[in-house]
Amino acid sequence: MPPTPSLSAHLFAYEPLTFDHLKTTAEAGYCQVELWAMKPHLEYDNPGAISQLDEWLEELSLKAVSFHAPFYEHFNAARAGKWLSLSHSEPEKRLAAITQTQTAMIAMARLGARIGVLHPSAPGAAGASDNLDGFCQSIEQLAPIAEHLEMTLAVENIPSPLGGAAQIEALVERIDHPNVRVCIDAGHAHLTEGEGAAEAFKRLAPLAAATHLHDNDGENDAHLIPGEGKTPFLALIDALEEAGYEGPLTYELRRPEDVPYAEVLAELGRTATLPTPRAGGSA
Repeated sequence: MPPTPSLSAHLFAYEPLTFDHLKTTAEAGYCQVELWAMKPHLEYDNPGAISQLDEWLEELSLKAVSFHAPFYEHFNAARAGKWLSLSHSEPEKRLAAITQTQTAMIAMARLGARIGVLHPSAPGAAGASDNLDGFCQSIEQLAPIAEHLEMTLAVENIPSPLGGAAQIEALVERIDHPNVRVCIDAGHAHLTEGEGAAEAFKRLAPLAAATHLHDNDGENDAHLIPGEGKTPFLALIDALEEAGYEGPLTYELRRPEDVPYAEVLAELGRTATLPTPRAGGSA
């Protein structure tokens, strides 16, 4: 089957997730979503909240195909530069990240999500002291849970010392577990690899279980609509096609201030150079 368009709830990340957010997604033509398991946007450790979300998804005929595992305990912590990291150099800090990730995995599995996107470290300079050995130790605890849940953990390339394409490729190959793959984040590859982004896509595509599609100018992680920046998306599509990729094509966008969500998605459908429900692709 060809890859199908999906929308990340990252678009709504700065607000608690509501029925109206999901309705806007469905009305834009999407049938698949990637949930954003971060507080207070989504209280993934609240069974009542998960049950209500399950009802919303069913009512709107939306499939939670994937989710982004938490990399902060609360948005206020992220604002203060406090991150959850599966590769933290301190075991107790690593355990906190493992615990939150495990909780999110179990909750998201209840909703049918079978792909969990993980960051390899804290973002940017905050991840400077993180280490790959720590991440591998975390995965040793999470992989059996993923197997039990029939879930794939997809490690995302991010702007951090451990997050480049070569590091992610080496990390996943070192772990060598069928339930641990890659999430290719196109915009992040443009930031970290520059003119080498196309080669990075070729390197990661055979390992990919998920994608994040957004654009930027090569300097700022702006999460723009594809085509508004300089990310080489045609090279990404070529690499995915060559690798026989069948996973979701997930748009991970950021809303410009004061622009309605529906308008952002309408603009995506009008202008994106990649498959969307309103640009010739099927969800």
